[in-house]
Amino acid sequence: MWSIIDNAPLALRLSLAIIAVLLVLYSLGFLEFRLLLLSGSILLLLIFLFIGLREFGFPRVNLSSSSESYFRALEVEIRSGKSGAAGELSKIISDRATKTSTRYILLSILEGELRRSFIILVSEDSKKINVEAEVLKTLLTSLVDGIRVSEVNYEELRVLADWVLKLNLHSKGLLFISDKTLGERQLINTSPASSVENNLILGEALDNPMPKPYTLTLRDIEGHIGIFGSTGSGKSTTLSIIVERVWRNLKIPVILLDWTGEHVVLFKTRGIQFKEYNPMDGGASINPLDIESDIDYIVSVMVKALSLSPPQAYMLMRALESFKPRSLRELEESIAALTEESKWDKEVKRALLRKISMLTRGSYNAFKETKSIELNSISIVRLDYIKNILAKKSYALFLLARMFMERSSSNESEPRILIAIDEAHNIFSGEESHFIEQLFSECRKYGVILAIATQSPASIPNGILLNTNTKIIHALRSSRDKTIISETMSLKREYVDIIDKLGSGEAIIQAPSNPEPTLIQVQLVDESSSEFNNIRVYREPVNIDTSIPGFYS
Repeated sequence: MWSIIDNAPLALRLSLAIIAVLLVLYSLGFLEFRLLLLSGSILLLLIFLFIGLREFGFPRVNLSSSSESYFRALEVEIRSGKSGAAGELSKIISDRATKTSTRYILLSILEGELRRSFIILVSEDSKKINVEAEVLKTLLTSLVDGIRVSEVNYEELRVLADWVLKLNLHSKGLLFISDKTLGERQLINTSPASSVENNLILGEALDNPMPKPYTLTLRDIEGHIGIFGSTGSGKSTTLSIIVERVWRNLKIPVILLDWTGEHVVLFKTRGIQFKEYNPMDGGASINPLDIESDIDYIVSVMVKALSLSPPQAYMLMRALESFKPRSLRELEESIAALTEESKWDKEVKRALLRKISMLTRGSYNAFKETKSIELNSISIVRLDYIKNILAKKSYALFLLARMFMERSSSNESEPRILIAIDEAHNIFSGEESHFIEQLFSECRKYGVILAIATQSPASIPNGILLNTNTKIIHALRSSRDKTIISETMSLKREYVDIIDKLGSGEAIIQAPSNPEPTLIQVQLVDESSSEFNNIRVYREPVNIDTSIPGFYS
């Protein structure tokens, strides 16, 4: 008996149930006969109207002369940090696509910074597709950690037929569609999405069933950026991408300190416009004693730049206070003229003069006078032209000091500027210093943003690591580097275990706008622009009739 009821049409089952309820109410005296007839008629009319709309009222798609197809759409999203979930999801979908007669389509839609991922099920049997959709939802929610599965908004679909008709839906299996595959107008309205004018897309998050753009906001950038990775991991490329997109998307001028000359090659290869400065031929040279600052600050910078000992720092301060030199060569003369107050002074003086001579001999052109850098585009300063390592490090620190002092002493509001530093361990390695600590903690309030890239986070002072609020971790081979980064970012074990296994361009990123660490693939091509919009998807299995006038207008 129950099998007969189960196989009865839905309309008949609902009708019988309503009639039974009304008869019970009539027999108990709750309804008069006229009310019984009126209530029954209205309820039955509503039931048949609902069933008629569900079964026959949706548009149809005649994919061939002999068959019609129905489909359902589910939206899926995986929380950041679930690095294995995307693989589990793909495995389940592939398995269902090969074992059932239902056709599966994976659809990824991009608009602005928001990507939505959908699973579309297609079948010629409306009952089978309903069952398959429920089975799939149960499998995904029970077997995939961190996944959210939801029915697509009922009012979102019709124009999906425009894509469906372009596909061979009768063959069994799995089909993947990205938003670029067909080059048509987008199927799903992905609003609300942040405007790309105030953000930049760095790459694609890999913690989702299908690639999803990973976006850096202005807040992420203003908090300073640290990029860490071994040689060949892609850290320099990532820095160049950030530099180029900060200028292009946000119109923030950039000064890039190019330690090896690698970025000049990268930018020329990619056809990116920039201005090139060679400190050794007088372009962007800096006189460190021309900085408008108190003597203590100048000494602090030179102690870090030249690795001065406390006795050497004291003698430097005496020379600055006594003679007030205005150039490095005058400083040499001032130090030589100092009276020796103890038997150790002679040795200290010689050591101090040796270090300063590294700046005044072969590299003096870089420190002879101060010439400004134009802050209206991307400016690359070629540190590789300065051959002496100590002079190269000193130049970079003097430039940072000058930029900081000029802005901190100005009464006017200065526009933002990004200073990007590659191979930063060559500049900031060593003990903490008051100058470096003050630079990273205070410069952002004067509009100076710092982005550093280094292959050795263990060589960077802890204060710098803590002050880079956006951290991008490429492959790191050293166990010490891995430990420092994992502790600084409070990484989960699943991420710590893959840091040394990341491929070129792959990275783990943590930013103020997305504090949960995320696995991404950095992309050279920015796909932030999109012409796609306006689509709708049905909640129930539907047929779409392409003969409806104006359907695709």
